[in-house]
Amino acid sequence: MAQFQASAPTYVLVVEDDPILMMSLVDFVEQAGCEPVEANSVREAIQILETRTDIRTVFTDLDMRGSTAGMQLALSIRDRWPPIELLMVSSQPWDASQIPSRGVVLGKPFDRRRIVAAIRAFAS
Repeated sequence: MAQFQASAPTYVLVVEDDPILMMSLVDFVEQAGCEPVEANSVREAIQILETRTDIRTVFTDLDMRGSTAGMQLALSIRDRWPPIELLMVSSQPWDASQIPSRGVVLGKPFDRRRIVAAIRAFAS
């Protein structure tokens, strides 16, 4: 009898400082078939990335606490961990020249199907 071997989980780091929005973003990651790893701040996200090598996608809000912390995180990730894919959400329009390479910005309000499809594409 053949034995079924489960593939290793795909981890997505979710960075959001608002608990309600965090629940939504985590839900999108789970719907995409991935395992969320939660960070409530840019500092926490950096600490996680420094200690874990199994995260290949970061899903972050660019509008955390009305600052540019989310974009600063994205730029830092692109600089320090180039292979990591960046999926970002924002209620503000961003000029394409401001977005890190291989990064995707999706708007708010959330389009669940589009976000889940983007996570699946990045995580595969």
